[in-house]
Amino acid sequence: MSRNGKIVDRVTRPSREFQIVCPHFAGLSAEEADLVGCLPIGDANGATLAAASSLGDDGIFAGILAADPFRPAPMLIGMLRAAGVRAVINLPTVAAITDGIAQALSHAGADYAAELATLTLAAAEGLEVMTVVATPAQARLAIEAGLRQLLVYPTAIDGAASPASTPAALAMDTLDTIRAAAPDAIALAFRHPAYEASLEPLIARSDAVIEWAVGADELA
Repeated sequence: MSRNGKIVDRVTRPSREFQIVCPHFAGLSAEEADLVGCLPIGDANGATLAAASSLGDDGIFAGILAADPFRPAPMLIGMLRAAGVRAVINLPTVAAITDGIAQALSHAGADYAAELATLTLAAAEGLEVMTVVATPAQARLAIEAGLRQLLVYPTAIDGAASPASTPAALAMDTLDTIRAAAPDAIALAFRHPAYEASLEPLIARSDAVIEWAVGADELA
């Protein structure tokens, strides 16, 4: 994929850029959206399924909570395919959740491994898949699962004490891991508004860039 894209909360007018559509992000900032994957608020996949009839065009990725504890992966993927969805991405995601909360989610079966299992099934069922990765370890897991369209998602680490663990540095390490482990993979970068000033090196080395445009009236 050589086109750039935008994260939006609804499909707007046709654009040369592809769109990642996350209806559950409506009214949220990018920083707030980072937390949606671990908070028991609302129904992210319910919102996506309700909008699914508008998500079947080329260049549209439906944002799904791929670790949904209430909709097993076969059920969720089946419902999306039946509605005409052609492409999915694990957004909202638990990828940016670390430490104790991540362990609690893992015990509940709603962890990053569960997301990858859902995405792998989606790919096997013929859907185009983009995978959010926030750490080098996640990038390796996604690559081992056969996923090759990876979105590097800058995120903060709780208790980070060194420059090497800043969001920009962590994102660069993640990109380097992708390049080393899977030279054929497409590596995209999210220009996270919270860290935008420090992400230019990441942006320069990525194959495409994703911008935050939730709430925008239209796409350029």
